Order: sequence, then structure tokens, then C-alpha cells
Amino acid sequence: TRIYTEPLFDSTLLHEIQTYLGGKRTDLKGNEIHGKYALVHELVTNALNSVKWLQDLGVKFDNSQVTEPVGGLWRRGHKPVEPLGYAFIHVLGDWIREHGVDPYLETRVEKLIIEDGKVRGVIATRADGSTLTVHAKAVILTAGGFGANTKMVQKYNTYWPNIADDSTTTNSPAITGDGINLGLEAGADLFGMGFIQLMPVADPKTGELFTGVVTPPANYIMVNKKGKRFVNEFAERDVLAKAVIENGGLIYQIADDKIKDTAYNTTQESLDAQVKAGTLFRADTLEDLAKQIGMNPAVLVKTIQDYNSYVDRGEDPDFHKNVLGLKCEVAPFYATPRKPAIHHTMGGLVIDAKAHVLNKDGQIIDGLYSAGENAGGIHAGNRLGGNSLADIFTFGRIAANTAYEDHQENDATSGASQH
Repeated sequence: TRIYTEPLFDSTLLHEIQTYLGGKRTDLKGNEIHGKYALVHELVTNALNSVKWLQDLGVKFDNSQVTEPVGGLWRRGHKPVEPLGYAFIHVLGDWIREHGVDPYLETRVEKLIIEDGKVRGVIATRADGSTLTVHAKAVILTAGGFGANTKMVQKYNTYWPNIADDSTTTNSPAITGDGINLGLEAGADLFGMGFIQLMPVADPKTGELFTGVVTPPANYIMVNKKGKRFVNEFAERDVLAKAVIENGGLIYQIADDKIKDTAYNTTQESLDAQVKAGTLFRADTLEDLAKQIGMNPAVLVKTIQDYNSYVDRGEDPDFHKNVLGLKCEVAPFYATPRKPAIHHTMGGLVIDAKAHVLNKDGQIIDGLYSAGENAGGIHAGNRLGGNSLADIFTFGRIAANTAYEDHQENDATSGASQH
């Protein structure tokens, strides 16, 4: 089905089915996992409200296209006009400062303040080494996962045969599992920690996502070092990552000038600089491109000719790619080297649908909340592309609203004055 030339449809039920089924996995030990339905349902029924909430705060979206990130299985991504998440950071950052909140930057929470089993604040260390103590009736843990902590990934991983010591990551170096370890201090339960997601198309040297020509998956043409396709490029991320690993760990994404124009978060100037630096390859013919990356030109040309014919037919008999985008036929041609990198850790603290953190008995830990990659249960064994942003903005809002509601109820119960 060539949905790129037909009206786009979607529904919360389709999103729910794809998220739930897309997360079902079995690890190396034979353990099966699936998402917690209540959390999945909460996500999909509030995701669009999250977009509208962001718009109300001032985030501008590119309404000319609905995107489908790699492994997303459907086009439902709302892309901000500003690239690389800047829109979210500066709009939300400006909003909290305008409302009297001055965030503590470069300040690491070392431990929770726990009184009679209730979380009542944090103790942190500033960059200058001084201690900051904050007393509060609610602590919301949203410190991300542990993708940049290779030792922690290796400790919990039960899904991949090998996570090497020198594995790269797409994550910020700050994503080291601190929030999860803080939750454990309070007796939190964990869910799905063994399931680690690799991004199959990361920069081979840095793990970055947005180097090279990064397009919607419908336009992916992935070839191994022999110049041959080896997988349905529209598949889930772990399927792609396993296929890349089975093909030597380094592959190339081939694009032409038209496909290049669909690339995310890049400019022609950036691509030109990468070509000059030798990290991206470009040529006026596929034969020359193949020579640059050490392939047999005849093999690459045949691969692209076959792929173009499949686009024309609307059917891929080789790997059954279910959404076929553009043909690759307009010079210049590009080859972007890619390899898998640690991308997302699906496991985290157990929460309920109101973002309360739960202990091993399934009871709410008073004063403790969590959201985003810090929490587990939604994405199970595999996260669909795009669902992380839906997750953080949906459950982040839920956590804040729940903390406020609980605070109001506690004050009313204790007879405290309301303000």
C-alpha cells in the first residue's frame, strides 16, 4: 500500500494495538514481556492532547507533514519547526522561568529524603561541590534511562547476546540511570530492565542520530558491505539492528537527491561538510559511489535498479518492505555509513496510570512519582519510534497533575490552609 500518495488515517485504537503488540518480546532466557495495558491506554488516549498542550505553550509544528520515525510502524509523528528538540527545550524553559522557577543546572541529586517511608525531598550536589537540600511533599523522577551507562546496560541486559564495552550510544552522557537508582532507595519495584533497544542507524563513530542523510523509513534503502539489501527497512528497530549485526555490524543507507530532500534535521551545508570530512559519501553515479565505499559497482547498481522497480510495482518480493517511498534515481547519490548504538532502555520504575511509583507489593510510595524513560511498563521489550516523546509529555503532565492533586488532598485531610 503506497500510503504516501493517499489520504493518511490514524486512530487511538490503531496506536494502542501497534504500541502493545510492537512491544511484545521474548528475551534470551525465554522470558516474555508485554506492555501494561493501563499505561499503554493512558499514553495513546492522551498523546494528541500533549501535542495541543505544547502548541498552547508556543511550540510550532510543521503541519505540512506527519512523520514516521524509524521503527514507528506508522506516520503519526508531529515534527517541530525547530530541529533537534530545541523547540521543546526553549519553550518549556522560557515558560518555567516566566513563572518564577529558576532551575538548578549542573546539580546532581545524590539521595532522597525519606521519612517514615514517605519521600520528602532530595539532597543534591552542585557543580562547585556544595550541598543543596530541598524539602518537598513530592519528588518526580524524570532523569531518563541508563543508555549512557554501559556497565548498567550490561548488568541488566537479557535481550542482546553481547553489549561490548566500547558500545556507542545516541544518548546524552547524562543518561546514566540515576533516577532509577534513586527510586530503588525508596523501595521501588522494577519492570523490564533487561530489554535494551539499539538504534540500528546511528553514526558509527559517535552514536549520533542526525549525521548523514536521515530520512523517513519509507525512503530507507539499506545495503550491506557487498551492496545488497538484507532486510525490510520498515521493520521495528530491534529487527533492523539484529539484521545489521548479522551483516557485519556496518551498513550503508543509499539515497539520491530527492530522497535527500526528505532528510530530518540537516542542511545542505552540513552534508557538504560531512562529505569533505569523509564521513558521508557522495557521487554523481552509483558506480562511483560504490567504488568510494569499496563495493562492486555492478552489485549496487543492480540492487538499486531492483528497488526502483519494486517502488513502481508497489511490492517488494525480496524483503516485503510494506511501505515503499521514493525511487533512487536522481544524482547526486549519497551513502551514509550506519551501525547500531544503545538508544533506549525500556525498563524502569514501576508506576501506575497516575504516575505514582509503586513498591514490590504494588503499593504507592508516598511522595514519589516518575515518568518517561525513568519509568517502565509502556514499551515492554521494544519501543516504537516516536513513542518516547509522546511518553514524556503525556506522563510528565500526568505525574505533575497527580502530585498536585495528592498535595491538595493531603492538605485538605490535615486541615492545612489552601493557596
